[in-house]
Amino acid sequence: MIWTDIPRRFFTFSLVLGFTVGAACQASSPPPEPPPPMDSKTAPPAKVYREAPNFAVETLNAGKFDLRAHRGKVVVVNFWATWCPPCVAEMPGFDATYRRLKGDGFEIVGLSLDQEGPEVVRKFLAKHPVSYPIGMVDGITAARFGLGNSIPYTVFIDRRGNIRDTVTGGINEGLFEQKVKKLLQEPA
Repeated sequence: MIWTDIPRRFFTFSLVLGFTVGAACQASSPPPEPPPPMDSKTAPPAKVYREAPNFAVETLNAGKFDLRAHRGKVVVVNFWATWCPPCVAEMPGFDATYRRLKGDGFEIVGLSLDQEGPEVVRKFLAKHPVSYPIGMVDGITAARFGLGNSIPYTVFIDRRGNIRDTVTGGINEGLFEQKVKKLLQEPA
């Protein structure tokens, strides 16, 4: 035997011993227990939603709109502009859904970001009337709701005043109504 073979044999012996001990330990350990059933004490914590920032705006077609006054209702806040084709395209679906579900505790407010002033929006509403309130806001209010660089931007607020969903870009009437109805089914 050559002196240099001893470390190699010791290494091989250590490896075989390690595998044997590891296998024996694994074979003798009991299988893991299934997780206990969930109850109110072990249930995962409820998802925490961000509270919608309050705002009040004088609308162009329905008087004052104060978000806080609508607590207990499902509220949709839609940021839009008259020059935005997807914004204009989704308005008839919003209006139809609003007329169908208003009596069920649903409210919507359209907040125009047009920088040319309220007269541009009034002219637009004369050609494209809607039954839900339309107001004007600045970029600060929009930013408080998380608006980035794209409109339309639609915010879904539950009966407790929490932001539950947002949609950037146009949304079709069917999906819009589905999202609203889901929130209407939840308790206040």
